[in-house]
Amino acid sequence: DVTYGWWAANSVVTNRSGRFIASHIGHTGLICFAAGGSTLWELARYNPEVPMGHQSSLFLAHLASIGIGFDEAGVWTGAGVATIAIFHLIFSMVYGGGGLLHGVLFDEKVEDSEVLQAQKFKLEWNNPDNQTFILGHHLIFMGVACAWFVEWARIHGIYDPALGAVRQVNYNLDLSMIWQRQFDFITIDSLEDVMGGHAFLAFAEITGGAFHIIAGSTAWEDKRLGEWSKFKGAELLSAEAVLSWSLAGIG
Repeated sequence: DVTYGWWAANSVVTNRSGRFIASHIGHTGLICFAAGGSTLWELARYNPEVPMGHQSSLFLAHLASIGIGFDEAGVWTGAGVATIAIFHLIFSMVYGGGGLLHGVLFDEKVEDSEVLQAQKFKLEWNNPDNQTFILGHHLIFMGVACAWFVEWARIHGIYDPALGAVRQVNYNLDLSMIWQRQFDFITIDSLEDVMGGHAFLAFAEITGGAFHIIAGSTAWEDKRLGEWSKFKGAELLSAEAVLSWSLAGIG
């Protein structure tokens, strides 16, 4: 019996897994709409003769960092920016529709669904295997995103501030370098090392996610999380909030 206060995030959907999913899809739609709308707003007012930082161009700067909107020499072209923004607006409507379906028409709890695959994503806060099963899928999605970023940099290229231009970056998968960089990551000055870290992270997250889905919770995790009878999901909800803001910042 969860006793969250009314002010706690996701408190009203703690024991309603279907509505919990609806809230997440709705949040995704809001972030997607904000990204698309803000990109168009910045694009309409962008002056290539003025530095981006002086125009508060947050979204254009993120696109420029992955080599979108500029040519290989770092000259503004705007190619692809409006298309990406409009796709975000379209997807925001898709997410919004999905959120409404889960919030209004679909079952309040996924365990009541007739779809067997959906029933696996029910929320059992006192069941460590259930929580790690859901966590495993999150890790795989994050790992795929890291792999996509690495391949994008290798094939398309990203912006290199040292050169002031877009270039292709092959990852440096040196495990000793990756281990050492965790203690001095602020001093990293090589995009190859950055991509190598993302490549390793993609492998670790996908492998860890598959392990969690197949093996469930381990004794070490049970000990780390303490007594499951006292676990109410606060840690998971907090992690979701941090992850959402992190993705918004990276995107």
